[in-house]
Amino acid sequence: MRPSWKANPQVVQKLAAKRGEFNYDESKVPTFQLPDPLTMNDGRTVSDAATWTNTRRPELMDLFRHHVYGHRPTTDYSVEFTQVSQTEVLGGTAIGRELKATIKIDDRTFSFPFVVFIPTGVDHPVPAVVLINNRYFTPVKKVTEEYDSFIPVKDLIDRGYAVASFFTSDVDPDRADGYAEGIRSFFANGQPPTDDAWRSLSAWGFAASKVLDHLETLDTVDATKVAVVGHSRGGKTSLWAAAEDPRFAIGYSNHSGCGGAALSRRAFGETVARITSSFPHWFTPNYAKFAGRENELPVDQHELIGLIAPRGVYVASADEDLWADPRGEYLSLVESAPVFAVLGKQSIGQDVMKDPSLRSHVNPPALDTPLVVGQTGYHIGSGGHGLKHTDWKLFLDFADGLLK
Repeated sequence: MRPSWKANPQVVQKLAAKRGEFNYDESKVPTFQLPDPLTMNDGRTVSDAATWTNTRRPELMDLFRHHVYGHRPTTDYSVEFTQVSQTEVLGGTAIGRELKATIKIDDRTFSFPFVVFIPTGVDHPVPAVVLINNRYFTPVKKVTEEYDSFIPVKDLIDRGYAVASFFTSDVDPDRADGYAEGIRSFFANGQPPTDDAWRSLSAWGFAASKVLDHLETLDTVDATKVAVVGHSRGGKTSLWAAAEDPRFAIGYSNHSGCGGAALSRRAFGETVARITSSFPHWFTPNYAKFAGRENELPVDQHELIGLIAPRGVYVASADEDLWADPRGEYLSLVESAPVFAVLGKQSIGQDVMKDPSLRSHVNPPALDTPLVVGQTGYHIGSGGHGLKHTDWKLFLDFADGLLK
């Protein structure tokens, strides 16, 4: 039996003392029943890939749109990309470009900036990473002259990847009162959002897809080998972006927690009640209705991971970030296994599928020990909430196996 991770009792005690209204005790996780990703709305069971692709997957997408992330608009639009600057960077090993994406509807426009870095001296199209940056806009000069493990451009270039990034608030402000300034209001022509309209997480995911649109125009990038990456709220976004856009070859969620990789039904650390009251612009009002009664949610996050199958999914947690529920994040990967299996792919949860009695004993792998099975990967890193050099290294090790 492989070594496994369990929460440090001292960390549990410290967090419980700081936030006593939230649960950090595994023994107090409520009893719950997860919805079966392969049981269709009419009760029939999915037994083949065609039924999943043509029937069950669209059903689940609609359920997540209605109850969690919202429906993206169907309004016709066009998009164009304008290069603002281009600079040789990192000692000539890469080209850095600052660009602007402009969405046009009739005579109205909305723009947001993004950056792209492309390795030089290669004779073939390279894979790429789109980082959903929830911290700041990343001008070319800043991220190439000041090393930041959140977006380590040099490391990624050295590993043979192109890099693209945008700042979430340039697309849709990360504030409850920011609606009027963002892309959601632009698409709605200033009208207030309906209850099932897209919220900020979905809007940021849409922007990631627009960046991918641009990468598809570059001969130097293999746009069939692009991973979408996000940390924290960006990690929630990256999973939904990969579900909404099947062009993404991998979805990587780093410390995404509630509304991301973690099972909502566990009510461990951050809860539906807390996240929807603190960040009401991230999710539809329908999600908030299940605060305190998560067991009644028609979906849970293992099904979100299943929506990315058969493509790659990588999830990372942190030893001291119990707010994001590392075990709940790992369990989502485990419980998504039936979807990967029906699509003919291996995944981390395959052992539990063979022996369901293992389910109640599932823990993440040992600290700083990545686990990769088939299309899925996971690690729990030392320390707290952050996207660190080690996280990138372990993720790129996984990505190399799928994209190179």
